[in-house]
Amino acid sequence: MAKNKRHTKIDKAYRKDDMRRNLERFSRFNISGLFSTFKDSSPHFFESFNEAHFAVMFEFDPTIVSVKSQPFSIQYSDEGKTNNYTPDFSLIDCNNAIKIIEIKMSDTLDEKMNRKYKLIKSAFKQDGFEFQVMTEELLPSRLAISNMMMIKRNAIALGRPDEDALNYLLNILSVPISLDKAFDICKCLKINTNMISYCIFRDYVKIEASSNFTGETMLSSNICGVELWPV
Repeated sequence: MAKNKRHTKIDKAYRKDDMRRNLERFSRFNISGLFSTFKDSSPHFFESFNEAHFAVMFEFDPTIVSVKSQPFSIQYSDEGKTNNYTPDFSLIDCNNAIKIIEIKMSDTLDEKMNRKYKLIKSAFKQDGFEFQVMTEELLPSRLAISNMMMIKRNAIALGRPDEDALNYLLNILSVPISLDKAFDICKCLKINTNMISYCIFRDYVKIEASSNFTGETMLSSNICGVELWPV
């Protein structure tokens, strides 16, 4: 019964009124899906691995405060013909600037495609929006993406953190410390170890995501100038 309710919820999400098209449900024959996010009230929709990976990258970028997938449609003119276009993402950064993003594989950007996006860029410019086509060349490594996804899962699993425990842990993490030592401290103080992932996810603590995580991987504080609350 609970499973059926969950699928009904997913179905409704995939058919939200403001989408440009109805996406098919999860299956082994496609790679569309939903990406839970802290940067929008609704999950992101993705239709390729590239889109999913960029959604992860946006989630960890502290300069991006809001992300929406397939946010709206515009019309652009091509030799007298009017075409509709819906971007993959819209971003709002910490300076309140809006950037419109299209995700493509680099090998699909032929002359015809580049011409199309030049026209779309011009149409967005008239409305005061910056438009950018982003390819896999701008993504971090696959290992970094995998590490980011693991950190995000752990941060979500934590739920809302205990404020006192979080502040206490951040004081401890104010100096560089290894993952092993950080885990040992959490266990000794009976602090949920997912709190470490939460601190990384919120950019309170830095870690080198492009390398394999080991017990010797170092954490370093990034707390200077960060307003902790509300979370």
